[in-house]
This record gives sequence, structure tokens and C-alpha cells, in this order.
Amino acid sequence: MKHILSSAVVTHPGDYTYRLISLVEAIQWLEDGEWQSSIGYRETAEALSELTGIEVPYDRRTIVMRPGDEALVFRLVLPPGSRRIEPLAKAGLGHDYILANCEIGLLRRTA
Repeated sequence: MKHILSSAVVTHPGDYTYRLISLVEAIQWLEDGEWQSSIGYRETAEALSELTGIEVPYDRRTIVMRPGDEALVFRLVLPPGSRRIEPLAKAGLGHDYILANCEIGLLRRTA
């Protein structure tokens, strides 16, 4: 199963790997088979859609990754010295801020 997440989370005990990937790799990953989005903020989903040219819906679903599952992680990376953003405030960041402060990675559950 392939997922899209907004953070690299351990959804169930197991072994995981995580690495940063390029935008080109992210687009290839999205184009290669079915996936489900678990991005819970509309602005984050819109920013990823704009970057990739692929429509990514937002959905606050909870997932459990099983061995062999992968997740494209589109996460907010705050500038050094920034304060953590309260969860309720994340919805108001705007996608320009998200695009300027993001990274894309690939999380795999290996066992």
C-alpha cells in the first residue's frame, strides 16, 4: 500500500527507513500506482498538488503501515530558530509559506 503523509510517523511498531527524495522522484512515485492521501490540511494538499501537478486530496484518515508499505512524506520544515506551530494554526499558514518551508521524503516500513 502507498500513502501520502504530512510527517514521517511510526504508525505501528516495526522497522522503517526514511530518506529525502527529489521532486522528480516524488512525481514518479505518485505516477507509479495507486496511493491514498492522509494529508489533513487543505493548504498542504494544495501545495503538494501545485508542486507535482498531480491532484492530491486532503483527508484526515489514520493509517497503519504494514511491512512493504511506503509513504511519500510532504512535511513542513520550519526555519532555524522558529517556534513550533500549534496544530490549529497550521490550517492558516497558506500554501506559499508551505512551499517555501517543505521537504519531500520516502518512508518505508521494512519489517
